[in-house]
Amino acid sequence: MYYSNTYIIVSIILLIILFVASQKFHIFDLKGGIAALLLGIVVDFAGYFTWLILLLIFALISFAATRYRFEEKKKIKMQEGEKGERKIRNVLYAGIIGGAIAIFHFADPFLLRYFELFAISFAVVTADTFGSEIGVLDPNVIMITTLRKTQRGINGGISVLGEIAALAGAFIIALSYIILKIGDISLMALIIITFFGFIGCQIDSILGALLENKGKLSKGQVNFLSILFTIFIAIPFLF
Repeated sequence: MYYSNTYIIVSIILLIILFVASQKFHIFDLKGGIAALLLGIVVDFAGYFTWLILLLIFALISFAATRYRFEEKKKIKMQEGEKGERKIRNVLYAGIIGGAIAIFHFADPFLLRYFELFAISFAVVTADTFGSEIGVLDPNVIMITTLRKTQRGINGGISVLGEIAALAGAFIIALSYIILKIGDISLMALIIITFFGFIGCQIDSILGALLENKGKLSKGQVNFLSILFTIFIAIPFLF
């Protein structure tokens, strides 16, 4: 894959700007910012510039969801970090599969729609982030595995507000993908990405209820596995 000098220079400048902005606005802590920078480099050069833009959209809207009614979340002690910043483990578990998809795209061993698969991976993460960060504000929570009322913030807990937010998060990523695929608009891709993003969020909740609550998996591991399972389910639709 050939990259012009202009492409390389513009990409490097943008990545540096994004890293500085992530520190200034507390999107990531220092280690998380470095991990996100490295992920951005992989995505940009193994994927393409539009992949980096989609990654940026994910980071921005996820941060917006995290900061939404932040003081209210702090009062109930369910905020992310001190100022909403994400740590290195968040970046690694959420982004490693997306980075791997970009590398597969670069090597191109299979006839897959890699960018669409990349979008699905981040639709899952976005749906989970929206479902958690916005859904935690809804006091009416039930456990996904039993459908019995439970406390908010617990792993596997779902609510009407959280489910709507999760669907909205997946849809935003799907719509962003459609916009970035200039000249190749596909309603089916919009539906597929939104659907699998939402399904991945439900898988995350089930794994959280069954395994994370029992201490068998960490939150990051649950995130990773939910994305991985969703990708394997989605692959047959993307040949």
